[in-house]
Amino acid sequence: MLTDIEISGFKSILKKTFPLRKLTLLSGFNNSGKSTVIQALRMFCNSYEKNIPLLTGHGAVDEIRSKFVISSEPISFKCGFKNNRVELFSLNERGFSKPGTAPLICYISADRWGPKISLPIDRTLGEFPVIGDHGEYVIGFLDALRNVIVPPHLHHPNAQGSTLEYQIMGWMEEIAPGIDLKYEIDSKRDSAHVEFDSFRPTNVGFGLSYCLPILASILGMASQEPVNGWDNEWGNDWEFQKKSRGILLMLENPEAHLHPSGQTALGRLIALGARAGLQLIVETQSDHLMDGIRISIREEILEPSEVIFHYLTRNKDGETEFLTPEINRLGKLSFWPDGFFDQTLKNRSKLAR
Repeated sequence: MLTDIEISGFKSILKKTFPLRKLTLLSGFNNSGKSTVIQALRMFCNSYEKNIPLLTGHGAVDEIRSKFVISSEPISFKCGFKNNRVELFSLNERGFSKPGTAPLICYISADRWGPKISLPIDRTLGEFPVIGDHGEYVIGFLDALRNVIVPPHLHHPNAQGSTLEYQIMGWMEEIAPGIDLKYEIDSKRDSAHVEFDSFRPTNVGFGLSYCLPILASILGMASQEPVNGWDNEWGNDWEFQKKSRGILLMLENPEAHLHPSGQTALGRLIALGARAGLQLIVETQSDHLMDGIRISIREEILEPSEVIFHYLTRNKDGETEFLTPEINRLGKLSFWPDGFFDQTLKNRSKLAR
């Protein structure tokens, strides 16, 4: 598990150290640096896993180097691990030095796919099941892991079994009561399609399509091998990698397009995922999702020390700064940052005049 990341010379961050826990929450105004923290972690892990440090679509080194440093200064990320190990990633125009290890990551972008008539199937040989940064491979992921066992901490009380197939259904119904999820893979066309209550996704709105990759990532990445063991070549290696390196799950705006009750339920599932052994970093703008996590702390699903909350802002010079209120056993914050989910109170004050 990662304990912290020091980011130097990257975008709006001159040099900052962000402590990390089992569950790390990032919030703040738009363009405050939340995604920058996640991008730094992705680059750190991708450089180890794929030997590719730059993220597609984010530009070359000179574009992502902080304006607060000189042009010859390298971009660097230093990660601390729970076993006191420290690993460094450094990048400049001439090349990069990658860390000696990194967690096994699963990243789900805020820019994930919405309702689609069909979805692609990942055919990369020798790779583990992937959901895809945009959730595009979620059906292939679910199909490959349909018989894995979801840990008891994550079991939904209404699910009809402990496998991923049943647990996905249980949690989908928590998010959207009465929903019936079905999917089918057409292997000859490398595609899949989903139905919600026998309707194609384009006829049931955005929320269900947006949350399916989130549910799949939490339940699937935390899962254990099937009762009868793996019947493929990658299963045992995947299990070994998860146990030896740990799992880092990064979710951007998981609450998108969900009803407030669904957002709160998702917050609880995220807390349960951390209890089940995942390390999660969640970027959110939802007070309902945050409430689900805070209630989970109050109900002793997680210890307060296992959760950390960073509220990011930018100063007058444009540099990212952060505040870190502590969360107590009752789920209450030690202080309430200005601008942190207080807009409802401000609006009511104006309406009451």
